[in-house]
Amino acid sequence: MRTTFLAPLLLLAACDCDCDDDHDPGLPLFQEAEPNDTALTANHFGIIRPGDHFLIQGFVRDDAADPFDGFAFTAESALHVDFQLFIDTNTADFDVDLYDPQLDQVVATFATPNNPEVGGVDVAAGGLDFHLVLSSFAGDGPYTLEISVQSLFLTATAAELSVAPKASISAVNARADHLSRSADDYLREKPVKRPLVEIEQRFEFDRKSGTVLAITRVRAPADS
Repeated sequence: MRTTFLAPLLLLAACDCDCDDDHDPGLPLFQEAEPNDTALTANHFGIIRPGDHFLIQGFVRDDAADPFDGFAFTAESALHVDFQLFIDTNTADFDVDLYDPQLDQVVATFATPNNPEVGGVDVAAGGLDFHLVLSSFAGDGPYTLEISVQSLFLTATAAELSVAPKASISAVNARADHLSRSADDYLREKPVKRPLVEIEQRFEFDRKSGTVLAITRVRAPADS
């Protein structure tokens, strides 16, 4: 597991921590670094802790040239993370997917016409990674992603704490009003579509229609 800390990434940002931003002046501001279109190339922000609050700026396109902007985080402890995705143009609609690298699955989608797109992530234990994956539903443009980190136990109710978590990484207030980009395109291990192999073909005569029917039985090749 990667253990890069958040602070050294300030050296890679386009401006330092004192730069102003329209969304919340004074917050640390980072710039995305391409390529970050797959689970293996996501920008990794290292260990995040309660009290962390920062912004990420980038640009995403509605085509195959830049389909995703992936951002990876490692929880120091059980955490709740709130995010807001501000779309800095009036001609685009961007979405957010929550990817769980422990499962190699996109486990939730935040896909509404709202600006900002908002939601949350609950991380059940320290040491777990999660990714926020940005994509365009329509249009190209710049964005600002705001991240705010709290202790999970400060946001959970007593009833919630008494129930064992169903998943290590879970979404809060996820809603999908429309389809987002194919989740399979971001996964660490891409699904393999193996060709079918023909094993039998026979012909039958349909007496009612007077036509000859070709029936082909196929199967996928056996795993090697």
